[in-house]
Amino acid sequence: MSFLQSFFQGLVDMGAPVFLAIILALIGIIFRMKVSRALSAGLTLGVALVGISLVVDFMITNVGTASKEFVENTGIELGALDMGWPPALGLAWTWEFAFLMFPIQIIVNIIMLAFRWTSCVNVDMWNVGNKVCTAFLVSYVSGHAWLGLLFATLQAVLELINADITKYRLQKLTGIPGVSMPHPMFLTGIWIYPIVKIMDKLIPATANLDAQKVREKVGIFGENHIMGFIVGCLIGLFGGYGYKETLTLGVQAGAALTLFPLVAKLFTTALTPISESATSFMKNRFKDREFSIGLDWPIMAGRPEHWLIMILTIPILLVYALILPGNLVLPFGGLMNICIVVPFFFLTQGNLVKMAIGTIISIPMQLYVATYFAPHFTALAGKTGGVETPEGQMLAWFGMDISELRYIFAEVSQLSLAGIILFVATIFLSIFYYKGMKKDEEQFKVELGIDSTDKGVS
Repeated sequence: MSFLQSFFQGLVDMGAPVFLAIILALIGIIFRMKVSRALSAGLTLGVALVGISLVVDFMITNVGTASKEFVENTGIELGALDMGWPPALGLAWTWEFAFLMFPIQIIVNIIMLAFRWTSCVNVDMWNVGNKVCTAFLVSYVSGHAWLGLLFATLQAVLELINADITKYRLQKLTGIPGVSMPHPMFLTGIWIYPIVKIMDKLIPATANLDAQKVREKVGIFGENHIMGFIVGCLIGLFGGYGYKETLTLGVQAGAALTLFPLVAKLFTTALTPISESATSFMKNRFKDREFSIGLDWPIMAGRPEHWLIMILTIPILLVYALILPGNLVLPFGGLMNICIVVPFFFLTQGNLVKMAIGTIISIPMQLYVATYFAPHFTALAGKTGGVETPEGQMLAWFGMDISELRYIFAEVSQLSLAGIILFVATIFLSIFYYKGMKKDEEQFKVELGIDSTDKGVS
């Protein structure tokens, strides 16, 4: 036992880019990938982690410094700079026990398939990082790594169940049969489903807008580099910068928002071959079964409703950040607010009016949860040495997937009264959501002309 502990500690001490590169390569070999492909995938993951650290450093050096001036000049306390999801998950991967989530997710999926508790083969290996994030946040708040891993395991189970009860809804939206989405953001449906049902009662289905026409009017303002430039310039102006420094900061902020998704693609490049090998691995062991293939949310990304609501609610988001008492987060990397907009799109079937109302209602909760976890992201960055933050500056993730669930997990892990009450309430909301989704699935099956005996795709 002491040998294994020394072995893994030695790997951890190498740093996350080296350590996780080795772990991913070993997992690839276990899945019977060619050694060369496994090594390439592992090294690409290491490169992605280094790239994320460089981009976050760049953001802190430029946007972070200006945001401190902004805070001092306006008197508004927004000392936590929002990284957005690519750096946040990249940072989560530097947690010392991150590597354990690979086998945990795979084992959970195999067990649930074996007992016929799910028909979803989850090949979305990139979102292992979301379970890592949950595990590390709960671990830091509670002080117990095993509790973090336990709640992350529960999250993996819930994702698979949710994928099963929403796969026909997904087919209705995309026209793609035989796929499902075990992405964590859709567990947000547990809390927003009652909001959607209330809106269904109050707002007629005919109350909608043509998303494509509205988006055409938005034009270039929907581009990452343009949004980054505008936000950067505003921070510079309120920070007391001269016009030259303000324009420079605008370009630097535009560069940061442009580089985030580009570097994030390296994670996909690293994990895609692992996903393909995992698919083959699962199918070879469950040949007599029908499955849905669990994919990431971008299979819906072609719809314009997402992007339109993301862009139109940015001004409202920034106003919320400035006026909400107790909020410490300056939104930047997560301005697009994917984790709320996309679930509302999913549950409202793309109704723009309901998506806008739901998103506006949900923003305050996200800001407060981001504020709650900001010290823990900052502590992880300092502990692993992945990113150095100046004194008085914190790192945050606004638009965190399943903000509600992660907050509840963290609070209940400390046995707080609020956490316990919210956890119990979540159980009842989950039952309500599950029954509603199952009922909707039957309706979607009828609309799609799917026979009642169909359960998935072989």
